[in-house]
Amino acid sequence: MEPIQITGIKDLDEMEIESVNRLANRYYPKIQREIKNITSLTVHIKSYEKQGREKKYSVHVKVIAPTRIFVSTKTSDWDLEKALHKSFRDVIREMQHSLHTDDQHKKGR
Repeated sequence: MEPIQITGIKDLDEMEIESVNRLANRYYPKIQREIKNITSLTVHIKSYEKQGREKKYSVHVKVIAPTRIFVSTKTSDWDLEKALHKSFRDVIREMQHSLHTDDQHKKGR
């Protein structure tokens, strides 16, 4: 099984697919540092075409570990790369918060 699964990619053009793959491969080691044994990483992309040439993208990242599932939601933007960055940062922040791996507790001691 592939470690990174991307769904909704058929609605994207070649440049958008390349940036999705590049950013997913860039954030995968960062997510792997937070959780050592990732079962799967799923990136779900929806594009909404309004009247005009602009597309709005909705990105959801789901990380499945043996004990927990982490999901980033509420991430949408007119720029695909910005939406991907927001979504990946959101899921990393959620993992740090629930697993207490960030530095917030070490500063006062």
